[in-house]
Amino acid sequence: MIPIPARRGKLVLASATLFLLVGAIYMSAPLVAMGGLALSALMTAYLGFFPTAILLRRRKIELSWWVPPGDQPGGALTVDRPFSVHIALRNHGGRTLRVLAAELFGTAALELPRGLEAEVPPGTQVEIAGDTRSRAAGYQVLHGAVLTLGDALGLFEVRAYFPNPIAIKVFPRQSMARGGAALRPAVGAMHERVGVHQVRRRGLAGELREIRDHTHGDPFKFIAWKATARRGRLMVRDLETEIVVTHQLLLDIGGSMRNASAGLSKLDIAIETAASLGNAALEGGDRVGLCTFDARVYSELRAGDGRHHYLKLIDRLLETHNVVDEDLTDLTNGELVSAVARYLAHQEAIDVRVRRAPPLDDPLWARIQAGPTGDLFDLDALGKVVGSLLKSMGQASSSRPLAPAWWWSRVPIAPESDPQMARLRLFCRLRGIELPYRAQHAPGRRAAGLLDAVRRLQAAGRADVIILVSDLGCVLDSPETAAAALAQLRRAGQHAVAVVPFGSAFLPAAQTPAGADVAAVLAREEADRIEHARRLLLRHAIPVLRLGPDDAPAALLGRIGHKSAAARRVA
Repeated sequence: MIPIPARRGKLVLASATLFLLVGAIYMSAPLVAMGGLALSALMTAYLGFFPTAILLRRRKIELSWWVPPGDQPGGALTVDRPFSVHIALRNHGGRTLRVLAAELFGTAALELPRGLEAEVPPGTQVEIAGDTRSRAAGYQVLHGAVLTLGDALGLFEVRAYFPNPIAIKVFPRQSMARGGAALRPAVGAMHERVGVHQVRRRGLAGELREIRDHTHGDPFKFIAWKATARRGRLMVRDLETEIVVTHQLLLDIGGSMRNASAGLSKLDIAIETAASLGNAALEGGDRVGLCTFDARVYSELRAGDGRHHYLKLIDRLLETHNVVDEDLTDLTNGELVSAVARYLAHQEAIDVRVRRAPPLDDPLWARIQAGPTGDLFDLDALGKVVGSLLKSMGQASSSRPLAPAWWWSRVPIAPESDPQMARLRLFCRLRGIELPYRAQHAPGRRAAGLLDAVRRLQAAGRADVIILVSDLGCVLDSPETAAAALAQLRRAGQHAVAVVPFGSAFLPAAQTPAGADVAAVLAREEADRIEHARRLLLRHAIPVLRLGPDDAPAALLGRIGHKSAAARRVA
């Protein structure tokens, strides 16, 4: 933390140097004197500002920050809704600090404020706030802030990084999660608690709904004999029964669902859609379950009801943005070690690099990992640091309500994997280190994941409504395996619908004619791919509903019900 000349200081330094050079060339004493005077004044200002760097080095300046509740119901932070980040600066020194700029760092989905300024007198605390916005739902992390401190004349500045990681939970858009009635079939599952939906059911149980004329196909046991005698024609009783509808959401989290910037990917649209459908069903008194999958089942939530279950559903949906599993991310052990080591160097000021390579026959190579750029890292030192940080975070987990409880203990790695790499991946999850998701799997793996997810649903019991939210890449990956999965999917639920986010519809408008042509070609290609998969699904009486940006929840649910009835008639 050494003071450096600011832009104004560089101009003064350049001017003084120019005066000295020109004065030396032309033997002009006044020019040399002016240049020397300017340099002397600049050096005096530097010496006067240098104690500020000493205060930073002695940690006489502290930074803390927090995010207050949002303006949505319950204080939730939601996508595209501005919220404030409050920063408190404490000056324990004897000099006034002038913060020229505070630059915040966080995950890629956050739009953080820039250029925050403050003046902190000695022995006081000053709070500043800046508006922040998240482009995507999920668990976002604020890593730290760089403060640029300057002198009163603006000649010099010194920069200092203050690491202070905090996690925030950003919910999907409330506009997608409000309103609308859940999709309710004409039949439902009997449950230990009585439902609030009344439907017509065949049988002798239930409450009388109406007495109507007899029609062809009505059983004789439903004939109302007294009403028949009074009216002189056959009359039958219509009964209704209260039911609980079980909804199962199948969410595809594959690589093709993530091919866009934060907030514009198909996965973001799918998360908002699943949250909307789940919220509408739970508010209607129904039960909702969730299963996320790619090449395998990633997470599963048993069907439940109530507000607490909705929060669990949101947690599982948001978790899909923070995948660190070995088989679902695309990086080697060396790249993983390098990413964690770079983070520790910047965030914790801990360097685990090996400065000098040992001889080739040295046994130390067993605990050394090479990075992608040739750097060598000490795995033992890295493991000790990460283990200590994980232990401290685990002890503080009770005071961190914004992160799911299972994040603090679950290591999402296969048992045969290296335990040390597993701890590094868990550390990446907790600290918000974003790992690249695997774009492609071996042919047939995604279709096998769909089949595995359907079998999980069958094991959980028959569902009344199953909604597959996917770009249908899992169907086209292996049509034979997908056909078996779709046949089981249709048998596992009384109603099955596929909701397909049409990615091209959510992209920003093209700015040039060439961009418009490219967008049209990509949209036509995606439409052809969806149409090819739709034909396969329709053979199993599973309609495909293409989701656009203007689809409101109520309209979407109505279209799902209409498509389901049409598909059953076609089948």
